[in-house]
Amino acid sequence: MRLIQNKASDDHRAAVAHVLEGAEQISIAVAFLKDGGARIVGPLLEARLKQGAKIEAFLGTNFYITEPKALARLLAIKKRFSAFELFLANEKRGTFHPKSYIGRSKGEVRCLIGSANLTTGALTTNDEISIMATVSPDEQVSLDLDVAFACFRESGSFLELDDLVLGQYASRHKDAERLRRKLEKELDNNISAQFDLRRLDSFLRQYRADKTESSALANRRTDRDKALKVQQSIAELSRAPRISKEIRSVFAENLSNLISSKEPYQHLWHSGDIHRRGSEALNHPKQTIELFAAGGKAAKLAPELGYEQMRQLALGIPGVGVNMITEILCTFAPKQYAVFNGNTSGALAAIGVNAPRNPTVATLSAHRYTQLCATIDALRRRIGGTDFTDADAFLNWLYFTTKPSKRGS
Repeated sequence: MRLIQNKASDDHRAAVAHVLEGAEQISIAVAFLKDGGARIVGPLLEARLKQGAKIEAFLGTNFYITEPKALARLLAIKKRFSAFELFLANEKRGTFHPKSYIGRSKGEVRCLIGSANLTTGALTTNDEISIMATVSPDEQVSLDLDVAFACFRESGSFLELDDLVLGQYASRHKDAERLRRKLEKELDNNISAQFDLRRLDSFLRQYRADKTESSALANRRTDRDKALKVQQSIAELSRAPRISKEIRSVFAENLSNLISSKEPYQHLWHSGDIHRRGSEALNHPKQTIELFAAGGKAAKLAPELGYEQMRQLALGIPGVGVNMITEILCTFAPKQYAVFNGNTSGALAAIGVNAPRNPTVATLSAHRYTQLCATIDALRRRIGGTDFTDADAFLNWLYFTTKPSKRGS
């Protein structure tokens, strides 16, 4: 028994040839047949047929990947040799997906079973793994293979290939290819970035080479510490029996220090546009103070539970959105909650991660936010960040690095 991989000295092409060599009976079952695979296996089969071998081949049709010209190539051999039985899957309920090559002769059965279809890539260059074994005809694996192929023959799930069956399949394949090309074109036009971590690694190298970013991150951390004290001060205001003029003033100053970049305020939350929307919350001090008080408690919960509590409260407060409640949660618990805003969404898109654009507390569910947290946390680990402050800094840099005005488009 041997493991077969596509290495320079030992590929599936050579393994298939070994299995078929000298065989008196050959059984093949594969999910996909392409013309390159037919060109490889066709001469091997024809050589055995000339020596009196009997051959059966069961070929899959799912997703219309099997090529009509490959079928035509084998059908041409079938027409010359009555001992060659060729079957095409006609089963809609499931996927015919085996990759098995069996060669039987007196005293032994050779088999190759694994991942390789009858395509050039599968037989020569793809990353494939199969087991090749030689067993006696009375061993259990040989008996089981006999039963498996008998089931194929008797299942009613296959049509014997002839020109009529080929013509019908070729027509369907043509329609499928047209739709596939259309879909591939649409995907190429609409997917902004491929799933390729080398793209992320390239951005990360640029980020680390940016001399200004280390000081920017340090500043962000300092501001996050200051913001925590401000948030705690706002939360403490919830203990007051009523919202007096003095409390309104303290609240307004503290919230402005978080959201506003206008003098004399500190803009401790670094979200760019939060002051435009969040300033409306200044007109609703009681509800917003209660939101901050709830934030301190919610931040101790798992993200899905904590975010949902804050989301429900935010639904009734004008000016409070996803950006504000995630800033509150991240400031209280920077190791557990990620900030999510337009910059975050744009930066994730630049590395191939689909994220909601301009979501509201009504549209961004707790489940979706939790997924985003997990994604951003995986990014944090990849960049070696301590908490979500590092991830937020990198994503903010990435957004401004990749947005259209920077790309010149």
